[in-house]
Amino acid sequence: MKEKNLFRLALICSVIGLTILFFISENIETKEIDVGKITDSDTGKEVRVIGKVERLTNTEKVMFLEIAQEKIENIDVILFKEEKNINLKKGDYIELLGEIDEYEGEYNIIANAVKLR
Repeated sequence: MKEKNLFRLALICSVIGLTILFFISENIETKEIDVGKITDSDTGKEVRVIGKVERLTNTEKVMFLEIAQEKIENIDVILFKEEKNINLKKGDYIELLGEIDEYEGEYNIIANAVKLR
């Protein structure tokens, strides 16, 4: 009898926990950022950037992009291709999710996901 009650309690807690996680994940949104306003405190933060591909260098495992926002500011983006089928070209408008990083005094973004707009 005790095992049956313990099983029911565990099942109920699991369903309630998964439901709560589902609703929390639906409401989490990555903040869109203007690349000209990036500061040292933003390093390591997950951000969303929308812009135009100004420059693109494609290697076997890595793609280097330069993204421009409204012709004001540009930022370099590093995208590791790891089995992703990515077909971008200069002039494409994209939305990317990634983490802000600093290298040799310059800010860049390590992209996790990129999609055409």
